[in-house]
Amino acid sequence: MKTGFLRTIEAMVAVASTYMAAVTMIQTTLYHKLLEKLVGSPFGPWVEGNLSLINLAIILALVAASFTFWKRGDEAGFSRIFNLNMLLFFPSILDYSTFNWVGLIFDLEPTPGVSHLWVFMVGLLLQVTYLMLRYTIRIRHTWQELEARGAEEPDLENIAQGQLGYLSLLTCLTALITAGVYWAAPIIAEAAAKPLSQLSTPHLAAGIAVVATLGASLVFYLRGEA
Repeated sequence: MKTGFLRTIEAMVAVASTYMAAVTMIQTTLYHKLLEKLVGSPFGPWVEGNLSLINLAIILALVAASFTFWKRGDEAGFSRIFNLNMLLFFPSILDYSTFNWVGLIFDLEPTPGVSHLWVFMVGLLLQVTYLMLRYTIRIRHTWQELEARGAEEPDLENIAQGQLGYLSLLTCLTALITAGVYWAAPIIAEAAAKPLSQLSTPHLAAGIAVVATLGASLVFYLRGEA
């Protein structure tokens, strides 16, 4: 296995994730709201008559940007892919948010163009993509470092295959845990609804609990990275 194989995997994952995020974005309420603004502008007739072409051009431009970031082959480039994907994915989260805070600023009534399952699957894809890109770059760096020290190719192959096996296991476990949380969330919400309803400020109590959990998770993660 050469590092070119890893680069090919990285390209496929990066482009696929950005494509799916872009396709999801053009079906969101916020995107259509922006198109309505353009239709009401002097360019309105042209925009209205070329919506399919505009959507295709946006998707191709975003995929091209993702490919450009991939070509860098470094952590900064992969971070930009992740940031781009999350920016594209954000409007679909708003469509299913129970607190329409954007609607407080704009006249925005969520009318999702995709199902909640679609949004979940794309979000899971973005999470897996970031995880894979984060670790494949480590595998490449390990390969190059050991190769510079004079390691034999069979040994490099064995080490890389072991790292890929670990990455595959980690990716599968992450996907399974995330899917479990997704399916369990409604059950947990229903079970917690009655106890929380007895509190004077249920949203505040739930918010503090979530923030505390996120903070503890972040500290645990940072300690593990140290």
